[in-house]
Amino acid sequence: MILGHYENVFATSTSDTLSLNKDVTTLEWDRIFMEKPNFDLDEQILFTKNGQKILFSITKISTNDFEFIISLTNITRCIKIHMQQSEASQNTGLNSVVFVSEKMQELMDIAKTIAHVNSTVLLLGESGVGKSLLARKIHALSPRASEAFVSLNCASLPKDLIESELFGYEQGTFTGGNKAGKIGLFEAANNGTIFLDEIAELPYDMQSKLLDVLQEGTIRKIGGVKAQKIDVRVIAATNKNLPSLVEKNLFRKDLFYRLNVVPLELPALKNRKEDIPLLIDYFLANFNRKYNQHKMISEYSKAKLMDYDWPGNIRELENIIERMVVTNTETVVESLPRDKALSVSGENTVEIKGIIPLKEAKKLVEKDLVLKAYKIYGSTYKAAKVLKVDQSTIVRKLQQYNEVVQHDDV
Repeated sequence: MILGHYENVFATSTSDTLSLNKDVTTLEWDRIFMEKPNFDLDEQILFTKNGQKILFSITKISTNDFEFIISLTNITRCIKIHMQQSEASQNTGLNSVVFVSEKMQELMDIAKTIAHVNSTVLLLGESGVGKSLLARKIHALSPRASEAFVSLNCASLPKDLIESELFGYEQGTFTGGNKAGKIGLFEAANNGTIFLDEIAELPYDMQSKLLDVLQEGTIRKIGGVKAQKIDVRVIAATNKNLPSLVEKNLFRKDLFYRLNVVPLELPALKNRKEDIPLLIDYFLANFNRKYNQHKMISEYSKAKLMDYDWPGNIRELENIIERMVVTNTETVVESLPRDKALSVSGENTVEIKGIIPLKEAKKLVEKDLVLKAYKIYGSTYKAAKVLKVDQSTIVRKLQQYNEVVQHDDV
C-alpha cells in the first residue's frame, strides 16, 4: 500500500510527489491523517495522526485512467505545534497546546522546566486562555504523569460541600452519607497532582485549611481524629487579581504566598495573534473529523478573525470555528457568524489622525495594506491575490519598505 511508505516519509521528508494509476479515494487515508482529503479541492492542509501538518495538492492528468499527481509537502517545520492528548482533557475542548508565538514558547519552556520539581504552581490569566490545559501539560511532563490528575473548580461546589470534597469524611459522620465514609480529592490525588481552578472563589475559612495542607503535607477527614500524610503536587489557577483581593481581606495573604511559588501568566489571545491561524486550522480539522465534514475557511474570513480581539480567548475561538463548521452549507466558508462580523475591528475602515496631503495619505494606506496582507497570509502570492495585484507588485513594494522577502516566496 502506497500510504504505508508515507508513514515513515512524513517523519523525515519535506516534500514528495506520487503518480497514481488508481482512484485515490480508495486509498486508506484515515490510517495516517486525522481526516480524508477533500478530492474536490486542488489544495488543502491535512493533519496527520502523529501531529504533523501536510500540504496536500492533487492534479488529475487523465480522466480515462484515473491518473493523478499528488504532492504531499510536510510543512510542520514551519510551525511549532505542541500537543497533549489526554482522556481527561477531552471534555474541555482545549486538547492541545497549539502555538507559534514567542510568548507561548517562553511560557512552555518554563513549564517544561518546573514540571520536574514539586513546587506549587499558580496559573494566571483571563478566562479561556487554557490554564487547565497547561496544568495537565505540566502533570504529563512530570514524574507524576502515571499517577492521578484530579481537577476541581472551586466555584462549582456549594460552600458546605467543599471541605468534604477536598478532604473526605469518616464513616458515620453524616446522616444519609456514605456509610463507609468517603475519600476526598486530595487523597484521590495522592502521589499525583491536584488542580484547583478558580482558587480565588475558595471560601475564606477553607483557605486556612488549604494552607495547613500545603504547610504540613497532611489532611484530616471530617469526623476524623488522625492526620493523614499525603504527597500531592498542587497547581492552582485564577483569573482574578489575588494581591488586590489580599488587600481587601478577601484572600489570605499567607495562602497567597504559599501558592505564588512559581507564577505563570498565560497571555490573552489578542496578545498572541500570530497563533490564531494555526488554532483555526487545528480546530477546523477537529470539527471536520467530529462532524464528518470537509469545510475550509476562506483567507478573507481568517483575516477577519485575526482582527477580532477575542475577549473569550481560545475557548471563544473554538466555539466560533465549531459554529462555522456546523451552520454553513458551502464547502469554503466565506462568512463569519453575525455577531463576529459586526464586532470585528477594522471592518473596511481607515483611522485618520490628522490632516495630511492626499498623495501622502494614499501611500500610507497602501503601505499599511501591503504589510498587513503579507503578515496575515505569509506569502507574496497570497497577498497579491487578496489585494488583486500582480505578485511582482507586492515583491517590489515590500523591498521598497525594506521588508525581507523569502526567496521561495517570490
